[in-house]
Amino acid sequence: MDIFTLDVGTGTQDFLLFREKENVRNCPKAIMPSPTRIVAENVRKLAEQGKNILLTGYTMGGGPCSKAIRDALKKVRVYAFEKPALTVNDDLDAVRGEGVEIVSERPDDSGIVEVRMGDVNLEVYSSMLSMFGIDLPETLVVAVQDHGFSPNESNRRFRFRIFERVLKKRPYLDSFLYSRKDIPDFYNRMKAVAESTEDFEMENGVSFNLHVIDTVFPAIAGAMMDVREFPAMIANFGNGHTIFAVVGRDGRIYSMMEHHTAILRKMDIDGLIRDFVSGKLTNDDVFHQGGHGAFIGEIVEVRDFVATGPNSSLSSLRTANPVGDVMVVGNAGMVKLLMGDEFLKLAGV
Repeated sequence: MDIFTLDVGTGTQDFLLFREKENVRNCPKAIMPSPTRIVAENVRKLAEQGKNILLTGYTMGGGPCSKAIRDALKKVRVYAFEKPALTVNDDLDAVRGEGVEIVSERPDDSGIVEVRMGDVNLEVYSSMLSMFGIDLPETLVVAVQDHGFSPNESNRRFRFRIFERVLKKRPYLDSFLYSRKDIPDFYNRMKAVAESTEDFEMENGVSFNLHVIDTVFPAIAGAMMDVREFPAMIANFGNGHTIFAVVGRDGRIYSMMEHHTAILRKMDIDGLIRDFVSGKLTNDDVFHQGGHGAFIGEIVEVRDFVATGPNSSLSSLRTANPVGDVMVVGNAGMVKLLMGDEFLKLAGV
């Protein structure tokens, strides 16, 4: 089975096309600027040129693009359809309060320039691959960081509370992998990925087997492929967020913590790891430090420690690199979660 994987982060979007008949290290891959940074750059350039902006497309990851939109409001008028407006804030009244003009049709403004928003642009990847004689495969897996729709509550609290609810019910990595029809309603960013995929399918007369997952869990699954002994503590130091997780060989999550990488740069990371694996780190500790939270399900003896992600050098842990490129560890994790141990054999791990 060939699988298209896309890991959408704050800094980059990491693509890997796993082809079953090829050595995984030879499979097509690319590390590109993240969609939120691309949109942010487009918005900044238009604002500097004094051109009014219309945001179209889908709800997507915020961060850089939300900041660029807020900065642009000081120079030009910014219009937005409802779905892209939700990128800025889940509360549309708050978006209006910041100055964005939410519309249901294109404004009568001759100087307006459209900026299309969205986490996934399958047209780009389809076109790129076709230049090398490759078609998009039937199976797609896309990872985005979805805080969930929470207009009346801190999205940091909401996001981790959803994680905790799933972990208490079935504490395994694959519990967070959703087929298109099973995406929870509160995951509006994942829903937007499914919607944009459906639009591509309709426009191109194709059909995909789509799965989506939060970026946290593929990173853990991929790094597990380089663990020597379980239970293991895995740290994923992303550009925006950092995850700690204690996992078993079967993908069981014993404990998990999510923080912001920029905050951890100013902290004693090794000390934080010690507190985490010993169960001393609480949910409130992490939240009040500026992170998302911690879930301590069961304290077990950790027998190996590995790190992954673009900022794995922040800790003293051994870097996991099971497929020869630390930037596609999450992509490998998506394939592993979908194919199971069959992928380990194919990957030679």
